[in-house]
Amino acid sequence: MAITLPKAPTPRKNDLQNLTVLIHGGKKIGKSTFCSQLPNAVYAATEPGLGHLEVHQTPIQSWQDFLDFCNALVTEKHGFQTVVIDTINNLYAFCCRAVCEKHKVEYVGDFKAIGKGHVLANNMFYETMLKLANQPYGLWMIAHSAEREIETRTEKYLKTVPQLPDKAAGQILGMADMILFADLHEDKGEDGKSTFRRVLRTKPSKYYEAGDRSGALPTIVDLDYRKFAAAYESGIAAQKNKAVPPASTPNGQKPAATSDKPAAPAAAAKK
Repeated sequence: MAITLPKAPTPRKNDLQNLTVLIHGGKKIGKSTFCSQLPNAVYAATEPGLGHLEVHQTPIQSWQDFLDFCNALVTEKHGFQTVVIDTINNLYAFCCRAVCEKHKVEYVGDFKAIGKGHVLANNMFYETMLKLANQPYGLWMIAHSAEREIETRTEKYLKTVPQLPDKAAGQILGMADMILFADLHEDKGEDGKSTFRRVLRTKPSKYYEAGDRSGALPTIVDLDYRKFAAAYESGIAAQKNKAVPPASTPNGQKPAATSDKPAAPAAAAKK
């Protein structure tokens, strides 16, 4: 393929359906239900558990099944806009099994060269996922979480991360536009009693893996796709407004304020 230099910058991905997203959290917290609200989504279902959801799904029981699924996305006519992999943990295990079967070993650690099996599995997994992410669909990857002990020179602590080997996790985290951690958030009432709600955490923390390249999301969003999409769209709109230069008079000066009195709040204006 001939390479030519770009003539213009690549437009930002502002549509949620064009993003690559990793969502991880504990079992039964509602990750699959959240993703079922994605418009025009098709599931690559690597494990049972979608029986309570009315979604388009293709059962995936092997790495070859997944390759066939990806091929069908490209060759068949369809109206799907988003691919949901549920779960990425099982898909990685299928990839490791395929490498073992190809090289006639029982485990990826059984290769004569130390680490070779993991390298082969990681490379095959990453190359395939990268090709899928480059297709004109949104890609949402669901993962179970695990706690990993982090040790520094001064402390030890537990961090909640996607349940994948370090190398594979690093590859997936690197390609994701968003890393969302599904968790429980504690709210305390005036009476001191606690209530808990399911949320998505979107910003990096030493205690859990999360991140948002768009910078459009608040730190915590309810685990509800409609609220999540509304928060994202509001954040993108705010970023666009900031990018617009302030209005000025013909001589380049800012227009004078018409009043020193602050505008009435929206709630007060309605009364």
